[in-house]
Amino acid sequence: MLALSWPLWAGGDDFPRVPFVRSLPGPSLAADRAVALVLLSGLVATGLTRRWKPWYVVSVAALAWLVLNDQHRFQPWAYQYVMTVLFLAALPRGEGLRYARWWFVALYAHSGLSKLDVSFCNELGPVFLKTALGPFGVDPARWPAAWRNAAVLAMPIGELAVAAALAFPKSRRLGRWGAVVLHAGLIGILSPFGLHHSTIVLVWNAAVLAEVWTAFGPDLAQESGASVSWRSVPFRLVFWAGVLLPLGERWGVFDVWPSHALYASHVERVVVSLHESELSEWPPEIRRHVVEGQGGPWRTLDLTGWSREARGTPVYPQNRAGLGLAEALAARYGGRFVRVVAYGPADRWTGHRRRVEAISLGAIRALGDASLLNAHPAPLRRPPEPLGSQASPPNG
Repeated sequence: MLALSWPLWAGGDDFPRVPFVRSLPGPSLAADRAVALVLLSGLVATGLTRRWKPWYVVSVAALAWLVLNDQHRFQPWAYQYVMTVLFLAALPRGEGLRYARWWFVALYAHSGLSKLDVSFCNELGPVFLKTALGPFGVDPARWPAAWRNAAVLAMPIGELAVAAALAFPKSRRLGRWGAVVLHAGLIGILSPFGLHHSTIVLVWNAAVLAEVWTAFGPDLAQESGASVSWRSVPFRLVFWAGVLLPLGERWGVFDVWPSHALYASHVERVVVSLHESELSEWPPEIRRHVVEGQGGPWRTLDLTGWSREARGTPVYPQNRAGLGLAEALAARYGGRFVRVVAYGPADRWTGHRRRVEAISLGAIRALGDASLLNAHPAPLRRPPEPLGSQASPPNG
């Protein structure tokens, strides 16, 4: 997955960086690439060497450096690697395995809970259902709404069922096979034969399936853990923080990806638009990701498509990261031609979202200033290319 998204970790300024801390001194491109190579080396050594724990520390240190300098690098699969291996490395052998197992249980549980709302029934859920049933010639759009919603909600309920089955030794075998069905179905839905999502998503689903199948296998004996020592207490606290904080994701307490709200529809979102009168002035790598808007003179920029082409991954799903991208575009190519509409999380029962709009570089920056964490892009490490004439702001 790291190799498939290598431009995310070692790329240049073609795609803006949004650091977690604005005052953090930005690294040079050479430093970024050097740390990315350290990360890659640490990952390989962690997986292949007998004394793997020091290499794990090296890989986590490199990953932390890279993520702090760019929020878009805080990928869910990178977070999962850090957390699950942390328990195996820091806790006594039997306890480490037990905590890693419970981490997977929490992943499935939070992922299922994040989809139990009206927005999933109205947005992504029907898309998944139609894609899954398409090869069988079934169109769920013709079903009664109640039947269709029940089929959509069966997906997150299935995730919760897998979590419950894996939580108890007597039902663990059923949970392992449930995970096979769940991930095989997702791979089919997200594959080039379905929604054609990034290859990393397919690899990650296959990897999680292999990890769960192994970690919960009956041949992997769980030794009784040693008594709790003061050295292991911080890592147990990290576990409970990682398990409980996702419960506050809908209220902004925790970010979407570390909350395991994967493919949830309720999450906050940013829509970045460019004015149609100036589309020809934008560079090709931006212009080819412009799609039709919802009427009026503004055309929507597909941030996910742009990010997938430039870096191999979608953008980080928090409004502050999207605002940082919009500000970078506005500052680099003329802020008069960029509009941002930021939507808050959808209400669980009504789907209603709070909406805030900003046009111009100053307004976008002001909107970013209201964010608790940094929402501003890092300075360019090379001068931008000129963008045609800088005329007066377009009307409309």
